[in-house]
Amino acid sequence: MTDFNKPTMIATNGINMAIYEEKPAADAHPFPIVLVHGMPELAYSWRHQMEPLAQAGFHVIAPDVRGVGHTDSPPNKEDYKLENRLKDLCGILDHYGYEKAIFVGHDFGGAIIWGMGLYHPDRVAGLISMNSPFLDMPINPVELYAILYGPKNYFAYFQTQECEDKFNSDPARTFRFYMRKDVGEGTNLSRNKRHDPESMSHVHWIHDDESTWPGVLVESEEDINFYAESYKKHGFGPALNWYRCLPYDFEYQKNAFPNGLPKIKQPVLAVGGEVDFIASHVFYDNLGDYCEDWEKTVIPACGHWSQQEKPEEVNRTLIGWLKKRFPISANPTSANQKKIENTEASVA
Repeated sequence: MTDFNKPTMIATNGINMAIYEEKPAADAHPFPIVLVHGMPELAYSWRHQMEPLAQAGFHVIAPDVRGVGHTDSPPNKEDYKLENRLKDLCGILDHYGYEKAIFVGHDFGGAIIWGMGLYHPDRVAGLISMNSPFLDMPINPVELYAILYGPKNYFAYFQTQECEDKFNSDPARTFRFYMRKDVGEGTNLSRNKRHDPESMSHVHWIHDDESTWPGVLVESEEDINFYAESYKKHGFGPALNWYRCLPYDFEYQKNAFPNGLPKIKQPVLAVGGEVDFIASHVFYDNLGDYCEDWEKTVIPACGHWSQQEKPEEVNRTLIGWLKKRFPISANPTSANQKKIENTEASVA
């Protein structure tokens, strides 16, 4: 079992990044799987997926994204621009000698892996987005969210020092606020079970008495404490900087693609939770505008924290798709690598 207290530290893109990995007993598939967590999360969020994916034949690599866990936390807000986080992932592949990987991203990690598909397609064999619809925003995302959801939306509150101070004042409480599953009354991510201004302003309920929070913990108290102790290392500021850099990321996109986004050609699996309303699976339905080869799976009775709420269902979904799109021979060879690449080319 993966020991999340003992990462391998590698140098990439000017920082030291904490890596956790599992390998199959036999030869691994030519493409590794890179698991990218969201916010507020850690590589630890993937603990239920590491061994099953390795047993399915893949080299599994899960980093603590820059700013959290055992990974370095650069001091400046601008250090957390998407372009830097993408270079971190490319550096991981370079470290292990891989040309391409299958990237799996949850929550804000989904935004990162979508970025890999757009800006570094030559490093991508396939993409799996979990609870993270593709967003091609027409204006600065912080401004757009204010227009769509009002001034109290969570993008806006994440920009503030008040939010950072509140999260840092009691990290365990912050994780208890977020990591909840629906037992009939919604969760703090959406009490009315709609994707609307009320739900998108959910973060302000963190100031309320904990007894008023709906839902039950997804995680055990031991797991909550693991997250909390880890986030005490750097505080929540670096993770919030991912959101604070959204205006920079918007400008980066417009400069890179002034005539509109290219379509992602690699195979894409979009995984949503039936009762995840903050990142509703219905928003995956427009992927045909951005992806040439995609499919969607909805995990029944599952909320936002899918890989922890429904680990067995998620593992079956991931492994089933991987075996279909990236079949593993009994003894992978360079010929098998070529066969896979030819399959990709024919799909594209």
